[in-house]
Amino acid sequence: ANLQSVLQDTISPWSQQWNLNIQRQLPWQMSFEIAYVGTRGRHLSRNGEGGLDLNQLDPKYLSLGSQLNQQVDNPFFGLGTSGFFAFPKIARGQLLRPYPQFTSIIPLYSSGNSSNYHALQLTFGKRLAKGLQIDGNYTWGKNIDEGLNHQDSYNIRQSRSLADIDIAHRFVVSYLIELPFGKGRRFGATAPRIVDAVLGGWQFNGITTFQTGTPLSISASNTAGLFNPLTRANNNGRSAKLSGPVDERLSRYFDTSVFSQPAPFTFGNVSATLPDVRNDGVKNFDFSLFKSFAVHERAALQFRVECFNLFNHANFAVPVSDLNSANFGRILESGAARLLQLGVKVVF
Repeated sequence: ANLQSVLQDTISPWSQQWNLNIQRQLPWQMSFEIAYVGTRGRHLSRNGEGGLDLNQLDPKYLSLGSQLNQQVDNPFFGLGTSGFFAFPKIARGQLLRPYPQFTSIIPLYSSGNSSNYHALQLTFGKRLAKGLQIDGNYTWGKNIDEGLNHQDSYNIRQSRSLADIDIAHRFVVSYLIELPFGKGRRFGATAPRIVDAVLGGWQFNGITTFQTGTPLSISASNTAGLFNPLTRANNNGRSAKLSGPVDERLSRYFDTSVFSQPAPFTFGNVSATLPDVRNDGVKNFDFSLFKSFAVHERAALQFRVECFNLFNHANFAVPVSDLNSANFGRILESGAARLLQLGVKVVF
């Protein structure tokens, strides 16, 4: 039977955070900040879908190989009427488990993982003045943890690698530009109403995002024979990283030849996430155009044109990372295409 329960000695997760920053006021109502940010997590959750099994066989039994599958006499036969106790013969591996009367023992809300995050952050901005506002930031960071999926429940530390949410580089800038024409602006403040209706009240807005992709994980069939949560792939010692535009590598995003299925009763040697191969990143421009019409002293009508992914850039999905899939290494999908929407807003 499968057993799931909360452990009595579960420790609540906690973290430490620290930062150091320098800010500088610049001319033209601009500002600049440089910061170092660090976070250290302890006793974090260590259980996911392929997380932790307290009833996994000790890896020392790998040396038994196929003997783990041999049917042997069940010394507990007859002590019960169902399940483990109902069979006169049972696999040797099952008898060698820490608690042979159970299959998997999953500790719910189990804690014990750790994480470290360090980042350099640059922030710049210009307050809204003379129809221009800019806010931008760049982050260069690194996030390491043990994750939630483990090959060996006896060695959680082996899962330590780049976090699957790690983003090495991220740059985002937002901007607002009011064209200097029309009522209340630099040019044409006294223009006739018909001229103001055509030339006045225009505003451009945008958000530009560039970021690197998250680390790639390679999966393999679980053939270790230890009742462990999963088995990772093997690597022959060479990097799987390939260069060139992503759209020219859709059928072979990375070098699939460097990976192989581990032999039965062995662990794979690939880390939880690859250190040098990442999923496709993000290059995105969102843009909007506003036009305001004065319909009353205290009310205005705003017409909005909003475009997401303005240049229709293909941000590709995660490549197939299952070693035994016929599509291993291929990218089969892309992200959202350009989206255009229109709207009307009443401001009063």
